[in-house]
Amino acid sequence: MAGHILKTYDQDLEALKDNVLQMGANVRTALEKAIEGLIKGDREQCSDVIDEDEEIDRAEKQIDEQGMSILLRFNPVASDLRLVLSSINVCRSLERIGDHAVNVAKRSRKILKKGHIDEVRLMEPLYLEVQNIVTQALVAYSDVDEKIAHSVIAMDSKVDELHKSLSKSLSRKISEGSMSSADTESMLNILFISRSLERIGDLAVNVAEDVVFITSAEDIRHQV
Repeated sequence: MAGHILKTYDQDLEALKDNVLQMGANVRTALEKAIEGLIKGDREQCSDVIDEDEEIDRAEKQIDEQGMSILLRFNPVASDLRLVLSSINVCRSLERIGDHAVNVAKRSRKILKKGHIDEVRLMEPLYLEVQNIVTQALVAYSDVDEKIAHSVIAMDSKVDELHKSLSKSLSRKISEGSMSSADTESMLNILFISRSLERIGDLAVNVAEDVVFITSAEDIRHQV
């Protein structure tokens, strides 16, 4: 009987982790579709991101319930306990990334409704860096790799730098007052997208910090 319980326990832990990773893949896809929809001028692609957000929300609820069930039924300790608690935290960070992807999609639709604006291309370096930091955060969680987790944390400074640079550039263009009102509105929406991308970088760092907690039991949140 003990062996059966242990097998069930291991399977439940594995299923929990697999569901978090699947949620992460869906969130990453949502972000990719939101930005590519803007760059390619595909409003339907942006709308898909908004429509599919309910699936991400359902995944968060399912993972939360899975984690609580494991805690109540098996009373895990040490690294297993940290894995379950961190998995619940990670899925919450992923849900918030999904929310930001929806915000990007909504802003993108507004921009596309006003017509093409060349400045959307200015977001690509920031987006590529954010896409990379999210991917690496998920790799760190998948492999439970503290080294990769710390590299993710270090990468956030590049995201912040690109966000600040883009914000300054766009703000300068807006302040010149030479654009139409429609283009000015689109530029403001690009600014809001940049802010969402910067916040996604912060959430990827949260995921990485949870990986460090799994591996070392060290809470490094809010450390300078």
